[in-house]
Amino acid sequence: MNRKKKIAIVGAGNAAFATALTLYDSFWGRSYIDKITIYYDPSIPIEIVGQGTTIKIVETLYNVLGINWYTDNNLIKATFKTGILYENWGKKTEKLFHPFPLTNTAIHFVPHLLSKVVLECGLFDVVEANIVDPEKEIDADYIFDCRGKNNRDPELYETLINPLNHVILAKIPEPDLKLIYTRAVATPNGWTFVIPNQDSVNYGYLFNDKITTTKDALDNFSEMFNVIPHMDFHFENYLAKSVFQGERTILNGNRLSFLEPLEASSIGFYVEVAEKSLDYIFNNVSRELTNKTIRTEMHKIQNFILWHYQYGSKYNTPFWDHAKSLPFEPDEEFKSRVDYVKNNDFYTCRNGGDEYSQWPHMSFKLWFDAMNSK
Repeated sequence: MNRKKKIAIVGAGNAAFATALTLYDSFWGRSYIDKITIYYDPSIPIEIVGQGTTIKIVETLYNVLGINWYTDNNLIKATFKTGILYENWGKKTEKLFHPFPLTNTAIHFVPHLLSKVVLECGLFDVVEANIVDPEKEIDADYIFDCRGKNNRDPELYETLINPLNHVILAKIPEPDLKLIYTRAVATPNGWTFVIPNQDSVNYGYLFNDKITTTKDALDNFSEMFNVIPHMDFHFENYLAKSVFQGERTILNGNRLSFLEPLEASSIGFYVEVAEKSLDYIFNNVSRELTNKTIRTEMHKIQNFILWHYQYGSKYNTPFWDHAKSLPFEPDEEFKSRVDYVKNNDFYTCRNGGDEYSQWPHMSFKLWFDAMNSK
């Protein structure tokens, strides 16, 4: 191993900090990274909506930042996330709870607080700068570009398959102390996430603006949840054709990919990108294999989420007809896990690999049993 590496991270959102914390907490980070410098533009706002995670990032937050459930140490105002409650999905059950193992929990957190904690923790060099061309402006061995979705060259990206492209946001400024999971509520036009924070509850009504007008979506949102929306925006679902840009730059976050938030897979994906990038940087894994592995991971996430829509919801509407009609072409690994569950071969499924992307075999069993029961 030659000299220690200098790593730069551009951005101050969830992807930047998932990357920074993962690198710092890794064996390679502790042993072979000289320093990690975060470049960010303070004029760019941080995501205002409360975020949910899967289990993976929680241990890293504890290891690196010491964040825990004691009030004085819970600097990101995390709340418990024990799973996801699906309401009105499928035709055979009104509610389906997708749990985390009893020994584990994920969290909901406030993004701008995590941004503040990481920038001020003293573990990383921090530079305020509006970076336009990372490879020309930054002196580092490797650069993680987490600047978000703006100013992307569309020729460098592919479209991911998903029925949604628009979200309306709302907030109720009162906590719901009984809500220790994320709610995913099917609506006539899509679905709505309900995320509890310590002082509020965040809502996001997701729909397809080619099928439903924004006015109709707003009316249905207000009627179903008794909230007053405060923001809406159109989005795309996409994935970069290559995780690498230039000689030294690795994409992560919305600079690399975006897929709707069902199953809260984004932060887990950011961590996976950082981990696979470490193998490329320090373990002689080729660019080609690294890119293939990361892109395959996102396609697995796409598959698992599309599977949910195949079952429809209690609503017989144009949106759900469209969602069920989308091409669903899972890979052989996905098909084998469904076959194991179908044949009650849980031992083989469990030992055929720990996870399919972020989902263990029990997640497949849960969805298959609930949606195929009489």
